Amino acid sequence: MKKSSTRRIVYIAIYVAITLVLDYVKEMLPFLNLPQGGSINIALIPVCLASFHLGVVDGLIVGFLWWAISSLLGLNPYFVNIAQYVLDYIIPSIIVGASAFLYKNKKKSGMFAGIIITNLVRSLSIILSGVYFWPGDAASGSSAALIGSLSYNVPYLLATLVVLLIVTPILESRLVKD
Repeated sequence: MKKSSTRRIVYIAIYVAITLVLDYVKEMLPFLNLPQGGSINIALIPVCLASFHLGVVDGLIVGFLWWAISSLLGLNPYFVNIAQYVLDYIIPSIIVGASAFLYKNKKKSGMFAGIIITNLVRSLSIILSGVYFWPGDAASGSSAALIGSLSYNVPYLLATLVVLLIVTPILESRLVKD
């Protein structure tokens, strides 16, 4: 999408602002949040939408800015070490911004595939963090830790994916094309 740099910056700022608002809304709705962390993350909707509206690079920028600002605001509070933080927050926040990487010729199949693939990468990152940094009574990196991470994380990760697969195409089809 070819846009003036001012318009592009304004769009990015709007998407980041909407993402931050939805992140706060998510925190206020207890049914979206799990007790040990993780949530059905409605804040990913504008990150994903930015990718389809502005392109992959700008989608990645929106994801990065969302992560950076939300971290400064204290919305990413759990920190064990750098590797855990990267796997739990940085990669999952940014990668969804690449959802449009298969969106050629505005085909819905490319939209769905991009959303699924980027959310698979996001999910793998979060599950790996669970295996190595949140094993509880299981040994870090063990099959018990993997089973624990999968059983805890997969339900909300799947729910987030379903929300993105339903909401993003509806909103994308209503965007003003300029």
